[in-house]
Amino acid sequence: MRKATGYKKQDTGCWIPDAGSKKQLLNIAHWMPGSFDILLDPGYRLLKKLLPASRIKDRVSAFLLLPVSRDQYQVSIHFLKPGFSHLLLTFFILLTVNSSALEMDLEGQFSGWTIESDINDHWENSTGIRYIPDLDISHNIDNYTAIDSEISLNMFSSGGSGPYRDETDIDLYRADLRYTTTLTETRIGLQKINFGPALLLRPLKWFDKLDPTDPLQMTDGVYAARFRYVAPDNSNYWAWLLYGNDKLKGYEIMPSTEENMEAGGRIQYPILSGDMGFTFHTRKVDASGYHIPNFRENRYALDGRWDMGIGLWFESLLEEQDTLYIKENITKKVSIGADYTFNVGAGLYMLVEHMGACTSDKIAEWDNTYHISAFRLSFPAGIMDTLSATGYYDWENDKYYQHINWARTYDSIMINVSLFDYPETDTGSSSVYQGAITGGRGIQVMVIYNH
Repeated sequence: MRKATGYKKQDTGCWIPDAGSKKQLLNIAHWMPGSFDILLDPGYRLLKKLLPASRIKDRVSAFLLLPVSRDQYQVSIHFLKPGFSHLLLTFFILLTVNSSALEMDLEGQFSGWTIESDINDHWENSTGIRYIPDLDISHNIDNYTAIDSEISLNMFSSGGSGPYRDETDIDLYRADLRYTTTLTETRIGLQKINFGPALLLRPLKWFDKLDPTDPLQMTDGVYAARFRYVAPDNSNYWAWLLYGNDKLKGYEIMPSTEENMEAGGRIQYPILSGDMGFTFHTRKVDASGYHIPNFRENRYALDGRWDMGIGLWFESLLEEQDTLYIKENITKKVSIGADYTFNVGAGLYMLVEHMGACTSDKIAEWDNTYHISAFRLSFPAGIMDTLSATGYYDWENDKYYQHINWARTYDSIMINVSLFDYPETDTGSSSVYQGAITGGRGIQVMVIYNH
């Protein structure tokens, strides 16, 4: 393990700076991966000696924090929560024992975009760039078992007007360990978890914020331990634990508490020409933002998909919030969908979905209903070009959401041009990432390069 110049070793086993060497913290990123004793938890202890306690969250390892003023960008680099960093460090130590058995693959995705949108009779702009380096390390233990790890960062800088924010940041995007056997998969760390057959209207969007119109298909991960078993009859059994996820996930309006674990599982079983699934999840909700006590929330879901010449599927959700402070504490959602490829040209793909939702104080009641319909059309207009159209209709508010996209794909480059028309009062798509459309009508141009 490479020693950091200007640092001395303490009895704690970690390296802390000599006098006058604190500026080297700004270069610590360049030591990766040779100085995990500084970059991970020992590095976190190092920073706690340098910065006031109020500047560092106890459960996040961060090594660069700059103040923000009206004329400054905020630059912050976040790393793994302490528990997960121990796991990654152990993994790399084990792998380096026999580095000749490792397979390493470094890939990356660069993207740049500009958006011009007319929002409430004012033209607003968002322009930015993003780079996502992705390192995959794998090791085959034998013919039936393997261990691998994925680490990727989300580095971006964007500027804009109106609802589009100016921001520059480097975030940890994915960091997980995976152990696989013939029938099982165990994954621990910052990962993406999603399931369910629906594509546009998703009652089972519990842990991701995927936007169907986003060319990058980006979403934050969650810190979790997840186990999946695939039986010989193709039935699937999932179990997961989540901890330390204080950001909103999926369609949540209140985050989870920081000190409690979330838990859940899923059973997916083949039935006829498709399969059905039952999913459960429970969490403790942090309701302090609404000035009410925290409470328990349970989610139950049933879904299925079948191929009968046309694809047919459904998703249904029952969510119960165990609190007396919310009058309508039960939420129900049902989504049905179908898709088919027509024999037109190279194939015209069509998908339609409809979702109904309601809130009430009794399971059997269906009050305060909300209905939305959606469609997607996709047509290959040649070898490299694809045209697609996505639309939503809000029945209660009589609002249309329209998005038309042209994509040209080369070997490693993709060009996307989108026209959109969203209600001006809309707060935007489900994506929280820079480059997402926030409403109004206009055009988005995005270029993506993969290496």
